[in-house]
Amino acid sequence: MLQFCFNRFGKLARWSLTNDKSYYVRTFLQMVTVLALAFLFFTMEGNGTVRFDGKEYTSDHYAPCFFISLYVFLITFIIGPSLMFYSMKSKHDRQTLLILPASNLEKYLMRYSTWILLVPILLLAFFAADLFQYVVNWLVGRDYTTFVTTHFLYNEHMVSWRARICEEMSMDGALKPYAIGLWLHSVYALGATFFRSHKFNTIFTTIALVMFVMSLVWLINNCVEPSTGDMHSYNGIGYIVCIGLTVVNFWLSYRLFCRTQVISRFVNL
Repeated sequence: MLQFCFNRFGKLARWSLTNDKSYYVRTFLQMVTVLALAFLFFTMEGNGTVRFDGKEYTSDHYAPCFFISLYVFLITFIIGPSLMFYSMKSKHDRQTLLILPASNLEKYLMRYSTWILLVPILLLAFFAADLFQYVVNWLVGRDYTTFVTTHFLYNEHMVSWRARICEEMSMDGALKPYAIGLWLHSVYALGATFFRSHKFNTIFTTIALVMFVMSLVWLINNCVEPSTGDMHSYNGIGYIVCIGLTVVNFWLSYRLFCRTQVISRFVNL
């Protein structure tokens, strides 16, 4: 059997979307509710001035709404792969996946795509919650009512914030957070196939990640002597290590997925 066939993968995608439709609808409604409540919590306070240390500052209650949404998208990117089996609730679902007439690579890619499909759903939930808060504030009669999206695009503080972010991205070492984020992304992909509990593998992966980072920090502090080497070389080595670990994590995740069995175990080993 060919490892990847577009026609077969298309049929698998249609089957997966049909079976996971309730999961995506439920996620959309949950995110609309959470974001709408968060938006209303901040925007109902109103915009005005506050005094601190003898000075007056303009209070902006729309900016937190945007940053909450931004954090939701960032968290979804980081832990998204750990949700690849979240819609499979029983052994029957797992057994059905294993006997589908598709290769392991196609099945793995389709399950991994679960978090990618969540991105447009979260985007729609954001716009729906934004519209909801606008309508509620407009009905209440608040004169400062606006959209969170409009506030992000045209507010002077947000414009300066975007300019500062773009400036920092052009600085040396600016790619370091992205490399680390990609590595964390691969760690959760590995955790999704390593732990058997699909409902709690995000928690188990987080605990394992914290223990690994703590051990790594202890090892560096006790076994590596500080040096004053070239920072450019140090950053380059760091990027190579992150990319290498990312590739290894995805490879291990796929290999563990190929070992998936219906028999209940705590881990796929």
